[in-house]
Amino acid sequence: MSIDAILTKVLAGERATFEDTLRLYESNEIEKMGHAANQIMQKWHPEPITTFVIGRNINYTNICDVYCKFCAFYRGPGSAEGYVLPDEEVYKKIQETIDVGGTEILMQGGTNLIFPFPIIPIY
Repeated sequence: MSIDAILTKVLAGERATFEDTLRLYESNEIEKMGHAANQIMQKWHPEPITTFVIGRNINYTNICDVYCKFCAFYRGPGSAEGYVLPDEEVYKKIQETIDVGGTEILMQGGTNLIFPFPIIPIY
């Protein structure tokens, strides 16, 4: 099914199938999808109010052994460019976020084998 047909279906109030969402995910027609998403948002929330979350991504390590094709951020184990932020630095970044009214912290990092908990990569 074409992207236009899927978006027409969804704009008419029909539910997208798994195959539809996979097709949208694989598509590069982001402007069409964004326009449709905005139309749906305006249908459900017509009041002219937009809210924002003040958040921060804290990249606590760039060492990773997964080697995802899309990631230009990681460094392999043993790389001289690899790092792990000390706890104090992470706490400092959290406090800086709180100090400016932040309400969201996103902890992001590679699958670094030095951590004692399992990390499940999302591809």
